[in-house]
Amino acid sequence: MFKEIRKGLMAGIGAVLLTREKVEEATRGLVKEAKLSEEDARRLTEELVESGEKQFAKLEKALSDTFKDGLDNIGVGRQEAMERLKHKVDALEIRLSILEKAHESRKEKE
Repeated sequence: MFKEIRKGLMAGIGAVLLTREKVEEATRGLVKEAKLSEEDARRLTEELVESGEKQFAKLEKALSDTFKDGLDNIGVGRQEAMERLKHKVDALEIRLSILEKAHESRKEKE
């Protein structure tokens, strides 16, 4: 599922880059029509692209947070929680093995 989300986000990055090309194309058109100076066109392009990138970063973070919250809500543990549980299970298996050996020893003595 992470791969699909990553693909979606990467497609969004592609859209940001495509948007840059479209913005540059539009501002070049305005320069050709003498409605905008080259410096103003460059500045406008940078501002629009920067704004788009910021919006994309916010969207990416919001999606990531929502996805993590959703996983937490359905009980899917994170990797470190799973590691802690594995260590606890390993420790319990060792204790159980010791108790079983002790129990067998008592049975043999009886």
